[in-house]
Amino acid sequence: MKENRRNFLKFGATNAAAGMLGQAEKDRIQNMQNKVSNDIHADKTNGLTGNPNSASSRRMQADVQRNVNQEKRIENGVKNGSLTNHEVAKLEKGQAKVDGQEAQAGKTGRVSAAEQRRIQRNENKQSHRIHKDKTNDQVRG
Repeated sequence: MKENRRNFLKFGATNAAAGMLGQAEKDRIQNMQNKVSNDIHADKTNGLTGNPNSASSRRMQADVQRNVNQEKRIENGVKNGSLTNHEVAKLEKGQAKVDGQEAQAGKTGRVSAAEQRRIQRNENKQSHRIHKDKTNDQVRG
């Protein structure tokens, strides 16, 4: 569904920017809009609801909070000058990787204990990298 939305937005923006839409393109955009609308409707009415008190949900909530805390640590390192631009770029890339793993794990609506361990292991590595980079002798210049 997200891919349909991305394709629709990309297609529409490209042709609309050019200022010319033929009837075929208008019809194609209409079809894309209908598909996205149907996908949204299906998601709203599929009967699936999340339980915020489930073990899986609590695990993901804890991971999200940890990500927020690690992002703040990186931001503080930038503000106080203890992280160089290169270090920040590497740390942000690592955070993005962990975020992607969390998104992939949560895609099914349930995060298993094994997935949780893998994510936590990577978050621990990332936390150690943040500490190491903040406490080395390199300063922002």
